[in-house]
Amino acid sequence: MAKLSRRAKNYPQTPRNTNMPMAVFKGVAVSIAISLFCAVCLSLISLLSDSRFIDSYIEYIMVAVTMTSIFGGSMYAAKQVAGKGLLIGCAVGVIYVLFSVGIGLELGQSQVSWLMLGNKFAAGSLAGALGGFIGVNL
Repeated sequence: MAKLSRRAKNYPQTPRNTNMPMAVFKGVAVSIAISLFCAVCLSLISLLSDSRFIDSYIEYIMVAVTMTSIFGGSMYAAKQVAGKGLLIGCAVGVIYVLFSVGIGLELGQSQVSWLMLGNKFAAGSLAGALGGFIGVNL
């Protein structure tokens, strides 16, 4: 009888980027690109259609776009490094929120409350951690 080998098969490993800061930067860039693409699409839909649906729910739609873009960017960054997905995802989420809050403060003259800022940081870091967790396992 032939012996069964219980060794793991030697699959070729794809080379991974181990430069974490560069991967986080690329993840934030991907997040910003996704956000800009979705914002342009929503703007075109809002301009071309006469639907009140988008106008009445734009805040909720933009929160969904923000969370989706943070998720996608952190998934991309964690896949590049293939490790430490929670840390990389949280970093992408926090840096994206810092960037978006900074742009929002420059363009608008509205007051920022600590509760709103904490909510954005918590949601951004959680979406980033989830994306990083999934990105490592892809």
